[in-house]
Amino acid sequence: MARGRARDHRASVLPLAGARFARHPDRRGDCRHREGVLHLRSAGAEAEQGPRDRKGGAAPRRETAQQQAMTGTAPVAGTDHGLVDIAIIGGEYSDCWVDDSRLVILNLIDAAQNGACILPRTRAVRARRDGGTWLLEMHGDDGTTQVVRSRALVNAAGPWVQDVIQGVAGLNSAQSVRLVKGSHIVVPKFWSGPQAYLLQNSDRRVIFVNPYEDDLALIGTTDIPYHSRAEDVAIGEDETDYLLQVLRRYFRTPPQAGEIVHAFSGVRPLYDDNADNPSAVTRDYVFEVHGAQDVPPLLSIFGGKITTYRRLAEQALQRLAPWFPKLSSAWTADRPLPGGDIGGSFDEFANRLARDYPDLPRTLIHHYARLYGTRARQLLGPVRSAVDLGRHFGGEFYECEAAYLRENEWARQPADFLDRRTKHGLHLTPAQRVAFESYL
Repeated sequence: MARGRARDHRASVLPLAGARFARHPDRRGDCRHREGVLHLRSAGAEAEQGPRDRKGGAAPRRETAQQQAMTGTAPVAGTDHGLVDIAIIGGEYSDCWVDDSRLVILNLIDAAQNGACILPRTRAVRARRDGGTWLLEMHGDDGTTQVVRSRALVNAAGPWVQDVIQGVAGLNSAQSVRLVKGSHIVVPKFWSGPQAYLLQNSDRRVIFVNPYEDDLALIGTTDIPYHSRAEDVAIGEDETDYLLQVLRRYFRTPPQAGEIVHAFSGVRPLYDDNADNPSAVTRDYVFEVHGAQDVPPLLSIFGGKITTYRRLAEQALQRLAPWFPKLSSAWTADRPLPGGDIGGSFDEFANRLARDYPDLPRTLIHHYARLYGTRARQLLGPVRSAVDLGRHFGGEFYECEAAYLRENEWARQPADFLDRRTKHGLHLTPAQRVAFESYL
């Protein structure tokens, strides 16, 4: 068993337009395209937590000077951004963001370009050792069955990691994961400026309030123990009330429940370290290997997070090195994902793309540049005007993009096009969504 220290190998995560998604920790200073984030605590929360322990903390005079300096440069200084009129202790810092679904898809495209066979909507049913290899039986949702032979299996099933060990491979494990539900709500953006907010609640948890899809706001997340099937996760009324309550504490005119345009939940498969508080459960990851010198291995991953996914993958391959003596060294730190070879900043790339397609709306060019990078040229092909884009489904969604997603990104079901590969679903009316489903 090996534990990966997530806090020691933290990599900055960038949008597609950056030089690469996951920065090597030694190169974090080169991070660009950062968004301002204002971290706010109410005076009440400060009083509830008590005075700061001076041992190891900043000297009182220096701390006061730092607060004054941060207040003078914070985006709320001199501007009304809708915050309540209470004493606030805050600071400004920069952070990075990534569209997680795009990151997953681009890793799959990269794997396919390097020889991998991608099998979406295919379930691992049974695995058994046969001499020096594994035999893995898989069922597709179209009724097909495939059996493949492999020298090793990697179990990266997340919340289903134990199901694969026991139900598919027929093995036992001393490790386990603890499922924690995190939910978000999406509302119309309700403050001025491009900054995000990090709000500290009275329970000492923090909530992010981020600009999202230009005119929307993404708010979350919750931290709740989850004991049901991971595939059935959904936001609860109590979670919605919790998030709205935090907004009421900090904003004069916070959004109401009726203004929520979308909500979603996810399950974090955290390595179970027996912590009492879900928020205190380790975000580290643990590897477990079933195998020996002449026995093909099953490597299972417990825990992990998107911030360190590339580092985790490198360490997983290191654990498999005894079975693959000719394995090459790690190479992903300096290799952009497909479409990330933009050369220069994102704005420079988007401007070049706009010059090459002068008759297309600038907002549409920005959308293609942000989601597809240099692969936008493959998507657009001979397009020169809006007429060439094909049928318009609503928002920024046209037929040529739907064709690209079907041919290059394994999109098949309506949610693949509207919610998983893109966020078009947030900008289509119910009638437009039904019309697209009929088109498919």
